Amino acid sequence: MDGIAYLIGVDGGGTKTLVRLSSPQGQVLAQASGPGSALRIGAAQAWRVIGQTIDDAFASAGLRRPADQALAVGIGIAGENVAQWSADFRAQAPSFGVLEIVNDGVTTLLGAHGGAPGAIVAVGTGTIGLSLDVDGSRRVVDGWGFPSGDDGSGGWMGLRALHHAQLALDGRSPRGPLAEAVLALCRTELPDDPARDERATLLDWLAQADQAAFARAARPVVAHTADDAAARVILQAAAAEISLMIDTLDPAQRLPLALCGGLAAALQPYLDPRQQARIVAPQADAADGALLLARRALQPKETPA
Repeated sequence: MDGIAYLIGVDGGGTKTLVRLSSPQGQVLAQASGPGSALRIGAAQAWRVIGQTIDDAFASAGLRRPADQALAVGIGIAGENVAQWSADFRAQAPSFGVLEIVNDGVTTLLGAHGGAPGAIVAVGTGTIGLSLDVDGSRRVVDGWGFPSGDDGSGGWMGLRALHHAQLALDGRSPRGPLAEAVLALCRTELPDDPARDERATLLDWLAQADQAAFARAARPVVAHTADDAAARVILQAAAAEISLMIDTLDPAQRLPLALCGGLAAALQPYLDPRQQARIVAPQADAADGALLLARRALQPKETPA
């Protein structure tokens, strides 16, 4: 499309936003990261985060940001599958020259297999699985959102880590390294108050915790799988949820499978060996998938003869 000077790929997750800047010919010029922009924070705040991160990408490249009309933008963002959130987000969009918006699972799938058939399970703050079959059919599992869905995700594991810490404080469960690490995390995320005891610390943290906060509480689970049985149980249970998603996405087990997201490496060793054998390294990440989305939107559309 005439007038497009740059392509922008946006990966808007619950914990982090990644923006990748490229030329129309596909040369990557820079990238920048910012806080989470998942649509549960509200459309206006999501656009503020994305806009600032785009600014940061241009600054990193040493380039002046042009008018919005000169940008072709592809966005994969968590929460796009919620109709009202998606409508609000689209209604508040800047006047980009080209704008394509999909769920972040779609851009993860595009990036992982270069737009070709395949399956992915993305495990980060939330969890979603998608597949594109050779006949063009698509399948989606989970992505239902926290706390009722996103099984095996960071939020899912963190919720269980907090529950374990509660049991440990009560004396209903042994107080080991995982409980201590969760308490330490909660203390560091609250204003310092020497008068606050451990029970009050957990209660105060829980009173302000969202999905991203619970996902941060998954870090102690991963860190203590070697020295805490409760951490191992949580990670093994998360892996069982991911295994079920994999089998549901591709019952015939014929598609290449990529395990993506910040928790993929921690979970992979706990999967069934037959599933581990099918896993391929992603060709690219969700930000590259978003760039592919923008690039496809610029391609001339075929018209009927």
